[in-house]
Amino acid sequence: MASDVVYDAIKDYLTVQWTLSPVQWPNEPQIDTTDPTTRGDPNNPARPAPWVLFQITGTLYAQETIGAASQAANRWDEAGLIWLHVVVPAGTGGTIVRRHAKALADLFRGTTLLSGSLMFGDARLGEGQPGNVDGSEYMVSVSIDWQYIEA
Repeated sequence: MASDVVYDAIKDYLTVQWTLSPVQWPNEPQIDTTDPTTRGDPNNPARPAPWVLFQITGTLYAQETIGAASQAANRWDEAGLIWLHVVVPAGTGGTIVRRHAKALADLFRGTTLLSGSLMFGDARLGEGQPGNVDGSEYMVSVSIDWQYIEA
């Protein structure tokens, strides 16, 4: 699990910078996927537009220095992955979902947060898969490496 500092910084950044579609945050009220006033496709308001499911994982929490008075006082760095799953209605094609996925990856390219302590690295776009059990949604996932260097 990523620290609160990392999670909050990424959430704040995405909330301001990502305007193409709503983001579903962990353990927050669900996006109404049927409400065209909040998610409608401007070309067809009856059809829901894409939305993004956000997940973050920590893959490493490691001591980077030695010699402090206590082990906890040494520098500890974190690393992990952001997962951004772009979801669209099934049968709407691959262009919009992939365009959104690529735009999300680009949003983090060369970005640093927390005064340069939070950096983003490689991004990977998935091939696409059903977005839910009943097959009514289609999803392309983006994963982005992150690293937080404790000051």
